[in-house]
Amino acid sequence: MAKPTRTAEQLHQMVLERIEAIPDLQGQVTDVHRGGVVGTGLAGDDGPSWTIPVRTDRGTHRADIARVIRDLQSRYDLED
Repeated sequence: MAKPTRTAEQLHQMVLERIEAIPDLQGQVTDVHRGGVVGTGLAGDDGPSWTIPVRTDRGTHRADIARVIRDLQSRYDLED
């Protein structure tokens, strides 16, 4: 069964809302704020159809932000 689709803007907003609800991230600017949703060229069972690229040092990677993105990737595909 195909996942529902959302526009890049909708997906970006959904990710922002979820990470801004994480208490220690309130008011902090993250790669999610700096970037946007981009297509991966994949769809369905081949993998997520979208991602948010890393714009800063990968050493600042946060597992909680990655979890939010992976959760939404598993629920929604990027609208063509």
